[in-house]
Amino acid sequence: MKKRRKLKRNVVIIMIALIVVILGVIGYILITDLKQEDILREEIKPLADKDLTKDNFNSGVKTKGDYAVVEEAIKDYLDEYAKTLQSISKISEAKELTNMLTASNYQNDGPDFVQSKAFIAKTREELNNSVNKLTEMSSPEAVKKNIEDKKLDEYYTELYTELMNNIIDTKFATATENIKATNEKLTTLLNGEEAVLNLLIQNKGKWDIQNDKIVFRETATISQYNELTKKLSS
Repeated sequence: MKKRRKLKRNVVIIMIALIVVILGVIGYILITDLKQEDILREEIKPLADKDLTKDNFNSGVKTKGDYAVVEEAIKDYLDEYAKTLQSISKISEAKELTNMLTASNYQNDGPDFVQSKAFIAKTREELNNSVNKLTEMSSPEAVKKNIEDKKLDEYYTELYTELMNNIIDTKFATATENIKATNEKLTTLLNGEEAVLNLLIQNKGKWDIQNDKIVFRETATISQYNELTKKLSS
């Protein structure tokens, strides 16, 4: 009888011990999980203060598990967006673009302007590709798809959406306006410079470079040239 009671008591003790261990493990997991979320939030928070036009957003992944997937998804997306946006700025700063309508370029690449025309075509394509990419990435559908492709549980998907929305609500709206303005400006510049080059190509033999200046042999051509270049400076 005593043995049975002792056995029963031991079983109870073991069960209690197991419950304590299980609760301890669960508690540890919960605490660790909450800590990972805190780390994630702290990692994402500073991104809202960064500048898409000059900063990078991929500072490495600091969290673990599914939180790391969320962190990486956010940072990679923003970094890709920033790099594409910055590529447009680089287009506007290209020396070939600023030197296109100079006596030096007329002398070196005229009268057929093969290299200049190729540069304009390439630049126009790069600009269109970048603008289209940014327009697509700015859409809520693309932002949502970025996390859906990771196949995470709903909790992490919602966490991603919350953190991303805190950043893109203002940043993407501002960026979209800048993209539109920059695209219009660069497109006007490319079209205008190409129009000048086409005029010179069509009238080769009617102009020359003297003392680092373009000199025309007839009034009609110089009038057209001045009209086209005036539009670019206005």
